[in-house]
Amino acid sequence: MGRYILCGKEAELPYEVDELDIRIYTIEELCYYIYNYLPLIGEDFIDERLLFFIRHELEMPEIADKIERFYGSRSEQDATLQMLLSDVGYYSDAELQEFQNRLVYRRRKSSQERIRAKADSLVRLKRYQSAVRCYKTLSGNGADSRVSRDFYFEVQEALANAYGHLCEFDYALDCLCGIYDLNHSERILKKIYDVCILSGTELPKGYFSKVPDEKLRKWQQDYWNRETIARQNLDSDETMQIFLKDSETQKKELAVYLDEKKEACRGMLE
Repeated sequence: MGRYILCGKEAELPYEVDELDIRIYTIEELCYYIYNYLPLIGEDFIDERLLFFIRHELEMPEIADKIERFYGSRSEQDATLQMLLSDVGYYSDAELQEFQNRLVYRRRKSSQERIRAKADSLVRLKRYQSAVRCYKTLSGNGADSRVSRDFYFEVQEALANAYGHLCEFDYALDCLCGIYDLNHSERILKKIYDVCILSGTELPKGYFSKVPDEKLRKWQQDYWNRETIARQNLDSDETMQIFLKDSETQKKELAVYLDEKKEACRGMLE
């Protein structure tokens, strides 16, 4: 293990990761962030702010100096990250090998695929606003020659899902209708139907005129079934226990319960 493990200084002024709203105070926490959130690390991660944090806040000038000597361009970022984790010694040799494999896999992706992976990771972390910003840098108008047509459809659908989690259903519908106008996918049309039912929005004219009534009834039943399952996933017994607690605890735990309920309903869009 490296000589820095669990003996580094705790910073007075933390390194802030705005996208996750977290603050990093130690070299171990920095290594943990790099190792576990690799898709979120962009090409501009190694910069003066990071070096200042390591040099002055963590009081590890030798590591900062080594990064400066080792890191000549963005193309050398992966090797620099590997060197940092290895020198600190927070992870085992097997874990470092696994991290290197992930770096190799990431290098094979295009810049657009990396942004998509970052946005997908932000969704999994429920950082939907940040995910929307990432997806929007890729969505364009569908005519970008750098991305395939299918890739564009996938990004637009992922963007619609992120908007759904934010209850911004108008934007979600715009994304889905834009996809359907280009590929006429029945799956996307059903998703448009689901968003309209969930948000109480009138079905857009012209989109469902050729859909048989029997199929629309089936879609409605499917929606109701998923809504029932979503509601059942919320433990009613646990909810009742909230009301046995003091008023301040009730307010806090009811707020959490309502957030979970909203999340369960929004999750039906995916």
